[in-house]
Amino acid sequence: MTTPSLQAAVRRAYDVFGAYTAPTQPLDVCTFCCMDEELEREMRAVPLRKLTRLHFYEYSTGAKSVEGQSADELKYLLPRLLELLAAGEETHHSIELALDRVGRCPADAFSTEERAVLDTFMLACFDACLRGEWAAEGIWYDLEDPLALLVMADYAGLALEPLLQHWTQHQSPQSTIRFVESTYWGYWRDHWISNAFATDRPQLQAVFKSWLQAPATKTAFTTKLLRPHFLDQVEQTPSNTCAPFPLMVEAVFDHLTY
Repeated sequence: MTTPSLQAAVRRAYDVFGAYTAPTQPLDVCTFCCMDEELEREMRAVPLRKLTRLHFYEYSTGAKSVEGQSADELKYLLPRLLELLAAGEETHHSIELALDRVGRCPADAFSTEERAVLDTFMLACFDACLRGEWAAEGIWYDLEDPLALLVMADYAGLALEPLLQHWTQHQSPQSTIRFVESTYWGYWRDHWISNAFATDRPQLQAVFKSWLQAPATKTAFTTKLLRPHFLDQVEQTPSNTCAPFPLMVEAVFDHLTY
């Protein structure tokens, strides 16, 4: 499932990265035991738009060199990778690592325009998640978890603050429900993002904690939690067997106002 904003971001990616050509040398991925040799060859020979989820799954999850990612190799592949991500295709075993190769590129590898494409795509992903419009079946249920997408952005080396600011300003009830569910289960217990891929991401943890502690954030979400239309919706939200949703709302509200 995709959205108009995601579709526009993908089109822009094809425009901006379209000048890059297919690598002539083998890709930076293990073809001994991680990626099928024929799939690797196809990624360099088959038209980009015809590459499938399986191509990128094996490419993304396969062992790679420790020296870092070849930027030109990835830039050629990026538009199709983003297109598959936008459609909710499972291109990695964990959504948090779906753009890990972007973060492995040299810090100055992307131009201002190219970086803007990635930031715009990430924001479109985050917005679709907050609205409940981006979802996939199976193990990629984390498409519904904003915290997982923040981890994904951090691994890609993308800016976190614009995403968090967007969440603060978001007015849809669904985005507030996401806030309650994500922070109740994934943050407030230890005041630390408990996602397994976030444990060794100190910058992410610090940025998120600073955002949650900011008076503007607390005011914004306490206001949203107190809105009558949201409280009415709480009564219609299915209860989790471990914690009824109204109980989660109360707990999160207490944390915000403590």
